[in-house]
Amino acid sequence: MDIAVDAIYADVCGSAPVSTGVSNMLQALFSNRQCANPNANHALGVQLLERVERARGSVARLLNVDTQCLIFNSGSSEGCAQVFHDFFERYKHERPVVLYSAIEHACTLQNIKRYCLEGLHAIAVGHDTNGLLDLEQLQRLLIAHAGRPTLVCVMAVHNETGVIQPLEAIAGLVKAQGGLLFSDMTQAIGKIPVDLQASGVDFAIASGHKFGALPGAGFLYARNRYDLSPLIAGGGQEGGLRGGTQNYPGILSIETALQEKHLKYSQGNGEVQLAREWFEGKLQGLLDEVVVIGQQAPRVPCVSFVALPGINTKKLQWALNNQAIYITGGSACSDKKNNLSNTVTQLGYPERIAASTVRISIAEEQCQVAYERIFAGIAQALNLPQSATAARLEEHVS
Repeated sequence: MDIAVDAIYADVCGSAPVSTGVSNMLQALFSNRQCANPNANHALGVQLLERVERARGSVARLLNVDTQCLIFNSGSSEGCAQVFHDFFERYKHERPVVLYSAIEHACTLQNIKRYCLEGLHAIAVGHDTNGLLDLEQLQRLLIAHAGRPTLVCVMAVHNETGVIQPLEAIAGLVKAQGGLLFSDMTQAIGKIPVDLQASGVDFAIASGHKFGALPGAGFLYARNRYDLSPLIAGGGQEGGLRGGTQNYPGILSIETALQEKHLKYSQGNGEVQLAREWFEGKLQGLLDEVVVIGQQAPRVPCVSFVALPGINTKKLQWALNNQAIYITGGSACSDKKNNLSNTVTQLGYPERIAASTVRISIAEEQCQVAYERIFAGIAQALNLPQSATAARLEEHVS
């Protein structure tokens, strides 16, 4: 399918475009025929393995962790599965318990469901309406289950709302009761500066395609890798913790993309935040009832999770598609489903809000232009002038 030159891609949270730096790096890599098995003992293999290890060191420095704590893999889903596999197998005879954010990504929720069938005890922790974790409830649950092996699961940045959780405070509560903290950082790493050491997490996961690297490559962070067991047994790669020939183009793309992102962090994002505020304010002025989920909480740049009650959001998506504007109804894992948003219902909103969500996530570069196009596109899709009143809206959404 041909994509229009002036297309607005507003699903960066689903998968970010491969960055220019990554594209250039891969072109150079393959034009020089640098392809071999990194585990081979000939010169090409040795050189590639050295590059992989340099990339590991670069990523570790950017995230402020020891190199040995990073295990490259296929992405966040695999990393999540390894954390749960390790935790349950290690503690299955000691009444293990998982305390988890009620709005975790489907991958975490499915792993919890799987191991609950085998004896794991799991309890959901609630949030306020802006999506911030209820720390008082978490503390009560930690105290109530003190003495049992406990894994706490909290996304650092929510995949739909973009809300940033206070991980250091959460880690303090977890450590006070001897628990382990697992954080899905898929939407944090590459979008905001992340210091894994300071965060206090025991496990974290990331996927390269969320920040401009290649799909199919990611990593697991384990604070103490020597207590970790492999999910995929193989030839001893990744220090024996992940079998299979390393995806070296993917690994090098992670290094390159994260280096690019860290250069951008130093420039600040004040203008980007103002651009989003402008967009959300204009949208709320255009339509009578617009709910921006998490609007009063800290969020990553350029992510808006918006409910448009009374509007058929599937039809809106297709109308925007015809204008070369690409948005989603929520996370990529749920976009093809007709269910109510689990996130929105868990935050206490009524069904009419949960059934009308769209997620708009764009790149920071030229975001003001993108927001202007998206706003104008929504007004056009609904057949509304951009200064329309709420009363006139009702004529077009029945």
